Amino acid sequence: MSAVASRARRRRSPARDLAELWLYRGAALALRVLPRGAAAALGGSTALAYVRLSPRRRAILLDNLRLAFPERSPGEIARLARDSVRSFGAVFMDFLAIAQSDEPEIRRRVVIEGLEHYDRARALGRGLILMSAHLGGWELGAILGGILGRSVVPIVRPLDNPLLERELDRLRTRFGNRVIAKRAAAKEILRALRANEGVAILIDQNVVAREAVFVPFFGRPAATSPAVALFQQKTGAPVVPVFVWPEPGGRYRVELQPAILAEELFGDGGDRDDLVRRATARYTSVTEAAIRRDPAAWLWMHDRWRTPPPEGA
Repeated sequence: MSAVASRARRRRSPARDLAELWLYRGAALALRVLPRGAAAALGGSTALAYVRLSPRRRAILLDNLRLAFPERSPGEIARLARDSVRSFGAVFMDFLAIAQSDEPEIRRRVVIEGLEHYDRARALGRGLILMSAHLGGWELGAILGGILGRSVVPIVRPLDNPLLERELDRLRTRFGNRVIAKRAAAKEILRALRANEGVAILIDQNVVAREAVFVPFFGRPAATSPAVALFQQKTGAPVVPVFVWPEPGGRYRVELQPAILAEELFGDGGDRDDLVRRATARYTSVTEAAIRRDPAAWLWMHDRWRTPPPEGA
């Protein structure tokens, strides 16, 4: 953990952590007494209220959308912003509900498409990387592996609130999954890939400049982690894009796409840094194409372009 992140954790008060825990537990309790539609509406309304009370988060949301979709009118941007925030709140409530449900209920609400791409990739015996983004019901990936009998090891960034982190870990692992904390995860990830497991990594968030490669994302250079490219280059593990789409009636569709093979990206040799950058650009273009299919499903509140590229880049 960096010194800045460490200081940020120390500044958090136990009272705030406890208040957030009880807010979370209140939401979980609401799910037991409210119909699904009412719970999703409550989640969407709560998320909207949060954004209205946070000028900085609202500014990030609107700036990101204006720059990503310059062809859209102010009215269209405003509607997309509202839809995105509502979607985030509703999907969070759905995750709490689904993660606490029994296996038959989860299977009823989630449809899997393209599972053959997982099986073919794993049959290569080099492990596989399930590449995804903060799109739709991304947290569902942390519980589906155990239900489907497929190995899925999510890489997660621990929350700043350790009380909430314990609650979410319990949900993520209740069907037999294990998780790897993002900090100092490299050895654990390599061990999992060498054991032919599927490691799930989200690649769509900003990283600090010293850890980044800059690749195009919605027409702007974005500081992106090269981790997926480095692990693929080192192990030869195929990369399987996977996205979780919200569907009507509180259902979700998990879409696994054909694998991106290491031979496609690294087979011809060349400068290592350039190969890693080009591979990262390929993964990012796949992610952008998915987001463009349903922009309201992505987490536009995240400050994705916070880290500027170096001068002259």
